[in-house]
Amino acid sequence: MIGLDTSILLRWLIEEDGAYKQSERAAEIILESGETFFVNNIVLAETVWVLKNKAGQSRKVIEQIVARLMASANVELEDDDTVRLALDAFVQGKADFTDYLIAEVNVAAGCTTTLTFDRKAAQHRSFSQPGP
Repeated sequence: MIGLDTSILLRWLIEEDGAYKQSERAAEIILESGETFFVNNIVLAETVWVLKNKAGQSRKVIEQIVARLMASANVELEDDDTVRLALDAFVQGKADFTDYLIAEVNVAAGCTTTLTFDRKAAQHRSFSQPGP
């Protein structure tokens, strides 16, 4: 198994101006090498952040991309169950995907809640806001 950095994953998922050769190379490596590639939660969170904030992708497109990664035969995510729960919450909620991923990672680690000042995230069952 080979770990992927955010830059490689992004080049595979989207083509940027001036990065065509890198996109082509990333696709070639991931699709034709016969290897399995590992995407950890940090890389996934960074990737989704860039897709939303730099590439201007919609929530629907981000949902499709994460689902595509989960379904890829040669891509292994750090924790499919946690990512699935985060993706489901993202689809149903208003907070960012990364917020939900943080919450689900914390739940999996045994946390009873995740404190946040983020009002959108606080609407999810795994978050709570600190008192006054």
